Amino acid sequence: MARTDLLKGLAVFAVVVAVVLASTAATGALLSGSPSNSSAPNVSAYDTDTLLTTPVADDGTVDAVDQAESKTVVIDLSHGNAVSKDAMQPMVDALVSDGHQVRFYSGGDDQSFGASGSSTLNSTLQSADAFVVANPASSYTAGEINGVESFAEAGGRVLLLADPVPKASTGGSSIEIPLAGSSGSTSSPGQPTNLATEFGITFGSGYLYDMDENANNYQSVYAGGVGNGSLSTGVDRLVVRDATPLQTSANATTVAQAEGTSLSSTRRAGTYTVAARVGNLAAVGDTSFLSPASATLADNDAFVSNLATFLVSGEKEPGAPNADSGATQPGGITQPPSGNVTAP
Repeated sequence: MARTDLLKGLAVFAVVVAVVLASTAATGALLSGSPSNSSAPNVSAYDTDTLLTTPVADDGTVDAVDQAESKTVVIDLSHGNAVSKDAMQPMVDALVSDGHQVRFYSGGDDQSFGASGSSTLNSTLQSADAFVVANPASSYTAGEINGVESFAEAGGRVLLLADPVPKASTGGSSIEIPLAGSSGSTSSPGQPTNLATEFGITFGSGYLYDMDENANNYQSVYAGGVGNGSLSTGVDRLVVRDATPLQTSANATTVAQAEGTSLSSTRRAGTYTVAARVGNLAAVGDTSFLSPASATLADNDAFVSNLATFLVSGEKEPGAPNADSGATQPGGITQPPSGNVTAP
């Protein structure tokens, strides 16, 4: 009986082995004999061609402005401005090479002119032809705003520059940081908002981005010059990085705009103004284009040259803005023994 069971067990085992071998052989034959589909794409994890960056022309030159008369350009550092001489060196070099003076104003203690805090700035503007403001950390006083307005009305040129304002994170929510000395004001730091609004311009609260067409980074967007004004001449393709849009009044003229971009604060795609002009004032929602690393990209050099020319092509009335009683001599500026550029 045991011998019979053993024989039966061996027979069953042999059948199972035979079935397994037959199935394996059949599967191999099917795999090896299946025809190849020559029209099927060769799909890989990624296409290396899509990882290659598109070069952006980087052979521009910021030309010196061509003005016969030497002018004085004052760059504000007295409001905690997040800017330095190095950050706008190409424009400074262009101005200086044509014989203009560039001064970095750091403030002073003289309070005798107009409203508190306005004396030194306004008296300094009396000897200036152009005034540049970039990313101030504190607001401008009413006296300073009045002084800048009078300065522009008298023919002085004003350039306002600002980047998007970073927000502090508190408990998972974002809040705007109050301005220094603003009694709890939640006006955005880093932007000359209360000064710009007097000219009908405000700076945005987010940054522009473009996921489809950009200068090798979604926050490096392209903008094109608008119209045939002096500021947009030769500006077919401007590269701005981490730029913020401008809202302007009907009196403003758009100088450059970015099409097909989106705004981070709303995620809405559209056409956004990045540079505008109102009379003797120009505003740009970016500072990166002025830097040595960006000033020669695409048509940035033409735009920087245009702005430099704009600053020194006005005809300001001597002594403006007019001082009240007790006007003082310009203060807060360090003039070097030789040369036209001061150290910040």
